Amino acid sequence: MATGKPVKTIILRGLALLSFFIAAILLFVSYEKIDLQSSNFIVKYLDWDGFLLCAIVDCIGCCYNLVVIIIPPGSQLWKTVIVLDVIVNIVVGTSLGAGWQTYILINGGNIHARWCRICGLTPYFCSKILGSLITSTFGFVISIILLLYTLHVSVDPFLVGH
Repeated sequence: MATGKPVKTIILRGLALLSFFIAAILLFVSYEKIDLQSSNFIVKYLDWDGFLLCAIVDCIGCCYNLVVIIIPPGSQLWKTVIVLDVIVNIVVGTSLGAGWQTYILINGGNIHARWCRICGLTPYFCSKILGSLITSTFGFVISIILLLYTLHVSVDPFLVGH
């Protein structure tokens, strides 16, 4: 009987790869041009460091999951997958925290700093950013589930049904 990768993990890695890819694409194409009192403004994700960090980390998460899918089943590289899963999940979680906090700031504004909310002026931009953050959060949840499954299998392989 040939041993290979479980189909569950391939499907979950594919879902994580796809969600990080879609989140990165949504961030890269999110911009909006607005006219305010004879002034033109272009709002894009590069204007905020939290969104730039999310875009970079989404690309890292996409590439990492692609590499893990490509690794052959008997390779020695599988020993590092658990450690790299933990590192990638920490980085993705941190970038999501920064991205969600930046979205909350541009959505609600800051009364104390007298900074108006951006999403009232640019709803198309904010909807793309929100879609990207939700998609990236979905990929993060899938990555956490994969990490927990991998830890479960490596700690006690006899608990997994065949």
